[in-house]
Amino acid sequence: MKRLAFGITAADRPGAERLGAELTRLGYEELWSNDTRRGDGLAALAATAAGSDQLRLGVGVIALSEQAPARIAERVEESGLEPGRLVVGVGSGSSASLALVRDGVAELRRLLPEHPIGVAAVGPRMARLAGEVADAVIANWALPDRLGFVRGHVAEGAEAAGRPAPRLVAYVRTAVGPGAEDRLRQETARYAGYGPHYARAFAAQPGQPIGVAIASGDTDELAGAFAPYRDVVDTLVVRGLPAEDDVDSWLEVATAALSAAW
Repeated sequence: MKRLAFGITAADRPGAERLGAELTRLGYEELWSNDTRRGDGLAALAATAAGSDQLRLGVGVIALSEQAPARIAERVEESGLEPGRLVVGVGSGSSASLALVRDGVAELRRLLPEHPIGVAAVGPRMARLAGEVADAVIANWALPDRLGFVRGHVAEGAEAAGRPAPRLVAYVRTAVGPGAEDRLRQETARYAGYGPHYARAFAAQPGQPIGVAIASGDTDELAGAFAPYRDVVDTLVVRGLPAEDDVDSWLEVATAALSAAW
């Protein structure tokens, strides 16, 4: 089943509860947040989800190189998010170790048996592993062709493990209105400095903006930009790049993208 989701940054945001209520009213089915040293994704999800008991949730992703499964499980319990509602997304972080992810997922399944587990995958080896062990595969900074590449390797891993392929969740950075292209470029440059796995992902997709930036906000232009992503994913996360970090600015992106993205 195809799903439309909205993505926010991990932050303590005034009015978060209203954001959750409005996203549900607009028709979004899921809410995703990143998790960084500067921002607690689980806390951001809990605060926003307080405005709606209908939104499914996903944290994408918590780095296993920085937090052990036991600590991740503690944080999930502390968040108060009910079992089954939250996809606990994890990734290798600064490590390239497949064993770290394989063992981490196994331990999280033991500690959080009622929560689906997601795995971030950019390269072919991690995509195959995610196909073997994950409930969701989380792709970030990937053009449609790259998403098809990831999806193929996920299917290979799932087939080798004798299980159905997990759903493919893709973050699509989305900026709308004046300065849209600048915001997307700035976000790209920021991530390019985060580590070798992002650098490799950008190098494999040279010369093209990865995401959607439509300064006019025109629905037809947005629909055309989203269409190639829709064709290759199961869950499209409209990861907003608002002009300001306030609820109204996040909702401006969510509203513009709603009819165009899905």
